[in-house]
Amino acid sequence: MTKYITTLILLAFINLNAQDKSSSLENNQFKINVLSPGITYEKRLSKNTALATDLNLSAGFAYNSNSGAKLLLSPCISEQYRYYYNLEKRYSRDRNTKNNSGNFIALSGSYYFRPIGNSEYVSVYDGLTIAPAWGLHRTYGSGINISLIAGAGYNFGTDERKANFVPVVNFTLGWVIGKK
Repeated sequence: MTKYITTLILLAFINLNAQDKSSSLENNQFKINVLSPGITYEKRLSKNTALATDLNLSAGFAYNSNSGAKLLLSPCISEQYRYYYNLEKRYSRDRNTKNNSGNFIALSGSYYFRPIGNSEYVSVYDGLTIAPAWGLHRTYGSGINISLIAGAGYNFGTDERKANFVPVVNFTLGWVIGKK
């Protein structure tokens, strides 16, 4: 009887380890971000694609000839359609692919609301930015997650300003808090 129970436990453990290493994305994943405080939800659409929704407080810079450069904080909602292109390669080299650890290209849409305070800089935000981007996403055994996203975007103007091209750079540090 003891051998039977031991065998079942070993098989279950082997099965759990096999599920941890996969070249496929997680079905659902939640993350809390620390550097740009907020939350991210990522939903798998296919083996290599996902839709990521991010609600956060973004930091940005603005320049005004009267008072110089200022750091602005603005609530932001962002959607990204991500294609993870190197999961198979990472998996074949026995690298971590758990919790969507991989590189991706994305189409990103972000809406920045009016900044908190600094009313003289109101026209800097309050607009939509669309950008193709490249990113990398790594989650470590403890659940700590880092993400870097960079691209060139087009910011659609509001009544107060004209549309223009803008750099898109986002670095997050956070924790994966759950997946279903």
